[in-house]
Amino acid sequence: MARLTAAVLVSSVGDPFSQVVSLVLLYQVTRSPLAIAAAYGAEMLGVLTIGGLVGAAADRIDRRRLIVGLEVVRFLVVASLPVVSSLSVFILYPLLFLLAGVETLVQPSRQAALPELVTEGEVGAANALLMTAVTVAQGLGFGLAGMALIRLSDPRPLYLVDALSFALAALLIASVGDMGGGIVTTRLRGGVGRAWMIAGVPPLLVVAAATVFFVGMLNPTLLPVAYTLSANGPTAYTLLEVCLISGGFVGSVAIGRIGRRRRLLAQAAALWIFGAGVLAVGVTHSFLLAGLAIALSGAGNAIYSVSNTSALMERATSMNRGTVMSARFTVTRTSMALGLAAGAGMASWLGPLRAFGSFGLGLLLVAAGFTVFLVKQGQALSTRRRD
Repeated sequence: MARLTAAVLVSSVGDPFSQVVSLVLLYQVTRSPLAIAAAYGAEMLGVLTIGGLVGAAADRIDRRRLIVGLEVVRFLVVASLPVVSSLSVFILYPLLFLLAGVETLVQPSRQAALPELVTEGEVGAANALLMTAVTVAQGLGFGLAGMALIRLSDPRPLYLVDALSFALAALLIASVGDMGGGIVTTRLRGGVGRAWMIAGVPPLLVVAAATVFFVGMLNPTLLPVAYTLSANGPTAYTLLEVCLISGGFVGSVAIGRIGRRRRLLAQAAALWIFGAGVLAVGVTHSFLLAGLAIALSGAGNAIYSVSNTSALMERATSMNRGTVMSARFTVTRTSMALGLAAGAGMASWLGPLRAFGSFGLGLLLVAAGFTVFLVKQGQALSTRRRD
């Protein structure tokens, strides 16, 4: 477990470097939220393609060997980006597609391996630990990337930081023990449909898809919000990302202390917090207040994400856990792709701040819907117990 956490930590430190550089390069050339949306859209297409074709590979193939091989691929691709992007920034789009396809296999494989490394009662805490590692690492990564952007006239060399992180992650994963997988009878295709047939999984996938739809709308809007609130857009963007990740850190620590029985209630409460934070960004013109609201939304998002993922893991078995996690990854990324298209259009139409406010209202509707579902579920359980 310690080595898996270290691998996630190292990889997550590097990710913000590539993300910031790619988005800044594209936005500097186009000055359009649509260019940001197109970057996320390319990633979503990679997810949908790989998730649909070989999404169950996390169960079919030995997970440790699968992850190590894919981390090497990511190292080679990202190491080439400084040269490739200097030819044309638009070449980033197909490479973002490729990298997202790789992540479609890596992330579910890591998540599915978690119960193989801890006891059943430790799954929730282990998920919270991984989320904490990710948020701490990304906060550090965005902070370092922001400082580097101030000093570098050309940000492209920062890609090499991310490439190195993938190489180190591959070495760490190679030293981890049995991570499961290798179930040769598992069909590679149709993973979402098989996951949907598992009791208790569909409601969790639905709320995950609905929430991530609005997250997708937020993604192409955050950078324009930074430019709206500050004269130094790139630095403001990294600071907002640090606020978001700081809130995520607080949320991931908090959910690690919540027991299994209260996890669904925590998920509903987190959705209310998430929506309220996003709505607050849309009604303020202060960069300081926006940063605080972003941090609040990050805390809510982290609590929701960990509780939702843990609940899905607990409803799966060692034979299908990789398929379930891959289904969640594919479903949420599909929803995010739809959100990206809608979000970019709304940001261009309403402006970044007003669009943010409308996204917050949408998240509050999701929170209300999930709360009603839990109330009705509780009433049904009470009726069955009386009978």
